[in-house]
Amino acid sequence: MHILMIASECVPFAKTGGLADVVGALPRALVRLGHSVDVVIPRYRGITAGDRIGSVDVALDGRAIHAGVYAIREGDVRTLFIDHAAYYHREQLYGVGNDDFPDNPARFALLSRAALEWGVAAGECYDILHAHGWQAGLAPVFLTSTFRKTAGRRATTAC
Repeated sequence: MHILMIASECVPFAKTGGLADVVGALPRALVRLGHSVDVVIPRYRGITAGDRIGSVDVALDGRAIHAGVYAIREGDVRTLFIDHAAYYHREQLYGVGNDDFPDNPARFALLSRAALEWGVAAGECYDILHAHGWQAGLAPVFLTSTFRKTAGRRATTAC
């Protein structure tokens, strides 16, 4: 199977807790079982890995947001980074101190939507979408509400 994972963090690129460890390890375990895995995370400030492979324009909250897409392959796992400086080039991942960034819903909606838009634009046909945590929670919603309705796209994939 070809699997798309969307998450807000992944070892070794960005980590605040256990989610990053799981997203770093699970794709490698799935590859050992014979699957193909792409992981999509934000390109936070300080992430310099990967080469720019394209960009996407995402309709979000009544406006178009342009985001770069970077990729790196480590072994058999490809990690893609969604780059939008206004949302992701910050000192911390989620907020400062105990205060979340007020635009976190939009930041992570962009992540989910951009990952799916990139998959369609690149012609990727994923069999499984794995959305990790609340930050990727809109990906299944976008998949069924927006991408399913487009002719030529299977309901269970981002193609």
